[in-house]
Amino acid sequence: MSSPPAWAGSPPPPFVLALAACAVLTGAVSLAAIAEWAADTPPAVRAARGGRVREPTGPTAPAEATIRRVLQRVDGDAPDTAIGAWAATRDSDRRAPDQRDAPLPRRSLAVDGKTVRGARRTDGTQVHLLAAMTGTGLVTAQREVDRRFLG
Repeated sequence: MSSPPAWAGSPPPPFVLALAACAVLTGAVSLAAIAEWAADTPPAVRAARGGRVREPTGPTAPAEATIRRVLQRVDGDAPDTAIGAWAATRDSDRRAPDQRDAPLPRRSLAVDGKTVRGARRTDGTQVHLLAAMTGTGLVTAQREVDRRFLG
């Protein structure tokens, strides 16, 4: 997501996304928790994540409303695809380039669907996700699906 001119006075979206991702990885489960986590980070952490330095104390944390606006504009599948592609390169079952002709070990893939508790679309319907995971625990893909696919 690029920083359009409309964001000129706000924190850049990549900065907000980086802080939100870090907050979620540490256990934040709501927009308020993400904003609190961001506000509690040291200025050096915010600067390392790409925050604009406007004050002598370093970058300020984005407000909850700013975090909400940025997250609403993000295509949810794009981070899933990027992270899945990155994680796939770390799969221990991948063969080295010099072993491409060697037989592949037997691999397994588990597919599971879940209804995301507490998550609702703007029309009030629940969010349903379908994920595929390798036998080593690597989630290779996750997509939002209609309820009918979850049985």
